[in-house]
Amino acid sequence: MPDPLVVTAVPPSAGRPPLARLRPRRSRIAPLVALVVAVLAATALAGCEYPPNTRYVDPVFANVDITTAITYRTTTTYQGATIDLKLDIHQPRGDTATKRPVVMWMFGGGWVTGNRQSMSAWATDSARRGYVGVTIDYRIRSASGLNLQAAAYDAYDDAVGAVAWLKAHASTYRIDPTAIVAGGYSAGAINAMNLLYLPGTRGPATSPVAGGVSIAGLSFATPTAGDPPSIMHHGTSDTTVPLGGAQSTCNAAIAAGDVCRLVTYEGQGHNVVSTRASEIRTSTAHFIMDEILFAKGYYVPPA
Repeated sequence: MPDPLVVTAVPPSAGRPPLARLRPRRSRIAPLVALVVAVLAATALAGCEYPPNTRYVDPVFANVDITTAITYRTTTTYQGATIDLKLDIHQPRGDTATKRPVVMWMFGGGWVTGNRQSMSAWATDSARRGYVGVTIDYRIRSASGLNLQAAAYDAYDDAVGAVAWLKAHASTYRIDPTAIVAGGYSAGAINAMNLLYLPGTRGPATSPVAGGVSIAGLSFATPTAGDPPSIMHHGTSDTTVPLGGAQSTCNAAIAAGDVCRLVTYEGQGHNVVSTRASEIRTSTAHFIMDEILFAKGYYVPPA
């Protein structure tokens, strides 16, 4: 199986601890030149070489406890009916940490089908690595006469509401409200990227999350300076959400001075979420540690 290709041109983080410098040195050249380098570079996925059994990087918990069907928002559908939106919380069994980062996963389905259960394996994997894994439902619509932008905005508003709920209940679930990462597949990936890049245009004023993970997605909004870091996974043969959309999103983030890593999977289509799940989960966990958690002091060498 060929290795994934990575297009990366991310500015170095100020005050990065020495371990994080194990990666190849990143370019400090002008943003326009860096953008060109990003488009042309195709290198093996690089990241910190953490010791085995590093929490948040490797699966270190055998079992996971799941709390299901928690109402996080009551709103109305596009037809005006009241709806209670639910989320499930996956926590590592026996964990004693008092504060944990979150990965919140959102399903795909073009905003017309799908449910939170389809991302349960992803939240379970996050919890086994030591995160609090969350899956959420969000509003979907009939495919007949679908208003794509309105559907995406409904989903975005729901995702904002879910993040707000997690922050409001941080003490109950031992969540670090400054370390919530949004992730998703297809339409859910677009929701996640919109959480990074749409605030300020639609609200809130700034992104409510610490980072984003896209699997076969893109963003409807244009990144601006200071937006959170993102990793985008995409098959080169995706005909549902073509690779060009992800490239445009990531290139725009890099041009704005933000961190974005685009990982492409040669010959893979839109079902890359299934065909390359193990690689996506591993590289995502490394990215979150590298770009979000390390600076927050979450790296602890295994005993």
